[in-house]
Amino acid sequence: MATIVPAILERTKEGFLEKLSKVLKLPGLQRIQVDFGDGSFIENKLLPPSEMDALNPAFHWEAHLMIKSPVDFLDYQICGFKTIIVHYEAYASSDDLQKALSKIKAMGFKTSVAINPDTSVEVLKDIDSDQYLIMSVVPGKQGQAFIEASLDRIKQLRSLKPRAIIEVDGGVNETNIKSIALAGADLICAGSALVKAADINQAYENLLKEIQ
Repeated sequence: MATIVPAILERTKEGFLEKLSKVLKLPGLQRIQVDFGDGSFIENKLLPPSEMDALNPAFHWEAHLMIKSPVDFLDYQICGFKTIIVHYEAYASSDDLQKALSKIKAMGFKTSVAINPDTSVEVLKDIDSDQYLIMSVVPGKQGQAFIEASLDRIKQLRSLKPRAIIEVDGGVNETNIKSIALAGADLICAGSALVKAADINQAYENLLKEIQ
């Protein structure tokens, strides 16, 4: 069964802690994703890891770097992140991406490579990573509508990398999460569907029911 990964996208520490307090109450929670943005790769400048406190080691924390050419990952290590997600589009060349992935792995992280909706899935064919992430919205803002063509992209990636861990991020809700899981996703990020819900526990339960 696919795993639901709550995602937190925040500009301020106060906002982050408020959302985190809701997320941490979810039953059976395993993984949490935190979004980071530099105001360049995406227009939003989000809370940097240097302003975060140490993370609870009971959970698997993913850092989603919507950042141009990231090469310094020390602050994420200090916080306690376990997986670093970088974007294929963030680097000038595949060479630069591979160097970054090697550095991430050498620091003890799991690696993940994300691709934007307009990037061909084929670019991932020769990239070796622990995980791969299909963006099902344009990155940078929560609350966007799921791009339906993403379902075919998930299937294509599953065909390309049969044993890979595939994550999907963007526009996930009760009406599409089952289709996302059936297309081949192992990890499904839910942002607005959870953190903006009137009752986060009920929203989480409703999502779980769809994929069980």
